[in-house]
Amino acid sequence: MNTESMLRDAESRSPRTILNSILIVTAVLLILFMLKLGGAVAGPALFLIFLAILIIPIFNGLKRRLPPGLALVVMLAGIAGVMFGLLWLVSSSFATLAQQLADYDLNFQANTQSLTARLTGMGVDPLVLDQIRETLFGALASVALSLVSNIVSLITGSILMLIALAFILLESDAFSRRLHRGLGEHNDLLHRMQLFQRSLFGYVIAQVKLNFLTGLGVFVRLILFGVDHAVLWSVLAFLLSFIPYIGLIVAAIPPLLLGAAESGLTTVVLLGIGYFVINQVIEQVIEPRIVGKQMTLSPTLTLFSVLFWAWILGPLGAMLAGPLAALMILVLGGFDDTRWLAILFSSEDSPLVSGAIRAPESDPSAS
Repeated sequence: MNTESMLRDAESRSPRTILNSILIVTAVLLILFMLKLGGAVAGPALFLIFLAILIIPIFNGLKRRLPPGLALVVMLAGIAGVMFGLLWLVSSSFATLAQQLADYDLNFQANTQSLTARLTGMGVDPLVLDQIRETLFGALASVALSLVSNIVSLITGSILMLIALAFILLESDAFSRRLHRGLGEHNDLLHRMQLFQRSLFGYVIAQVKLNFLTGLGVFVRLILFGVDHAVLWSVLAFLLSFIPYIGLIVAAIPPLLLGAAESGLTTVVLLGIGYFVINQVIEQVIEPRIVGKQMTLSPTLTLFSVLFWAWILGPLGAMLAGPLAALMILVLGGFDDTRWLAILFSSEDSPLVSGAIRAPESDPSAS
């Protein structure tokens, strides 16, 4: 009798389970479709949300040492200083670079004449080589001119983001109280939201350390070879290294072009080897010790996430791919039916799956 009852219950639940699965898949596809259509708004909005998640613990730590109003001013002043400092450095460097690109192009052609002649002798059409060169320098010129011409809109966007952050910080305590009251102190969703904040904070702090070492290694390498704008390319390496696997490759293209224009192909080869060594040392030796298990993700999932979110949200989506993948793991790990997927793309003992993590030592809110 008990067996027959269990079978009847399973049969009655089966259509409902299938319907729920269809509704969930439909909702996810609809959300992704809306994100794709509104990528110009959704990308900055997601970036703002993740930035707020990161700085709220720092703001809470400042409020324990300073009056709330002064803590807010110090917080916003620090963020504004970093943002506008980077914006000034990148825009002024690219403005100078845009004026010099014609000379770099001529030098590049002169320094690669022997290679061009050799490839032409092997049957390669010289027009193809010219198109590749024009494409590379044209893309660099386009980025430089676009950044310089849009400097006013970039400043305006940065100011609007600071205003939005100010409102979020002012209401951060109220948001926390409402969540605790609405969900309950022991609610699993609330616990996983706190887990994601702590995990994301620890991951980004670790990633900043790794990217700083990457940028420092690139800077030293470029200075040794006398490549122009070494500070700009090291900052670019620092920023783009937030994009797993692909970022440093993209950051290496402009200095390699300038290296070929200034010193020839030998410099390009040596610089390329230097970038490869830096990348391998950071990823294989240093990263496992610094990042640990803050956000343990499958390399396959990480690469897929970079490509997918770059398609949905553009370059900003690629930079947010790691946190978005971790958020997916955290959600999948919260349900019995999908926990196996979280384990598949992470690991069984990952904090994102197990739901247990201690506050990082560098987290001001933990003190």
